[in-house]
Amino acid sequence: MGIRTSARIEGIPHYEPGLTMAEVMDSYGLESVVKLASNESPFPPLPEVKAVIDEGLEGLNRYPDGAARALREAIAERHAVDMSQVSIGNGSCELIVHAGVALLDPGTTIIYATPSFAMYPHLAAEAGAEAIEVPLAADGGHDLHAMAAAVDERTRLIIICNPNNPTGVYRSADEIEAFLDLIPDDLAVLVDEAYYDFVGAPDRGRVSVMARTRPNLLVTRTFSKAFGLCGLRVGYGIGSQSWTAALDAVRQPFNTNQLAQVAALESLKHPAAIQARVDEAISERERVSSALREMGVPFTPSHGNFILMEPPGPGTDARALHEDLLRRGVIVRSGAALGCPGTLRVTIGAPSENDAFLSALGAAAGITAPAA
Repeated sequence: MGIRTSARIEGIPHYEPGLTMAEVMDSYGLESVVKLASNESPFPPLPEVKAVIDEGLEGLNRYPDGAARALREAIAERHAVDMSQVSIGNGSCELIVHAGVALLDPGTTIIYATPSFAMYPHLAAEAGAEAIEVPLAADGGHDLHAMAAAVDERTRLIIICNPNNPTGVYRSADEIEAFLDLIPDDLAVLVDEAYYDFVGAPDRGRVSVMARTRPNLLVTRTFSKAFGLCGLRVGYGIGSQSWTAALDAVRQPFNTNQLAQVAALESLKHPAAIQARVDEAISERERVSSALREMGVPFTPSHGNFILMEPPGPGTDARALHEDLLRRGVIVRSGAALGCPGTLRVTIGAPSENDAFLSALGAAAGITAPAA
């Protein structure tokens, strides 16, 4: 006999992480694999960041700064806001979950696009609220007009993933601003910019500027992607003091660990080195996109560090192709797990990893991959 649980537990979706390298090597008898499934950076933390992590090991017998003051101050300076407008989380994902806890109750609704980040459905289920899922527009981006039309007196939170995961489609700052003008000024909107760094559009970053003056807007970002700190879990939000107060009310006292704080803080001190890595990722994204186009592989043009693609050729099964790539030592993400059946999502890795993917894809599909 197990424990008694809330009825809401049964409705909470189970997040399925991608396969690990060890799992694939063991399952297929491989000596090495390339992992391009989890939108991670192929680069380790910067040497300077590794150094401060090493130094911080000596203090792990002490609690971290619960308010993450030094990191919040650096982020506030970076965004020209007051420290009271900065929230720090155990990854930006935690801030998104906190938003649901703080704002949703039974009888209220949350609006988000589908398919989008797989964690959003958890928020309504955990709070006993109702999820209003708005299908993406034909281009794979958010249908902002339809999302605005779904707002009613029960709506407490709207989430916009920009660029959207898993499609990679970006909505301009003008489009986001027009959407905000359509909804009540006191309706909370969270714009999840986990892949902000990889956007090539000239208006990149303007939505976070809007958060300085729009009290209902929170913009979240992460150190997991461009900064290569997935394993330490640290993210942040920029918003009004009312947003920060709501998130602080439900967070644990020491929600970001000491090593995550010092690593993120040090990473912010090296913008040129980080940008060089981002530039390489963008360049590789365009190279892989060009190769897929040459191979006749349908895909959605992306502003993230990933590409959502369909199997090449009529009648090709995405699940079978996913399995074939695994046998060849290349891990990509099955679109079925992301709400996009019939597709695969491939993360942009290092040049050699991308070459391995293209070679394996060509071999699996009987197509000659372009020369590296």
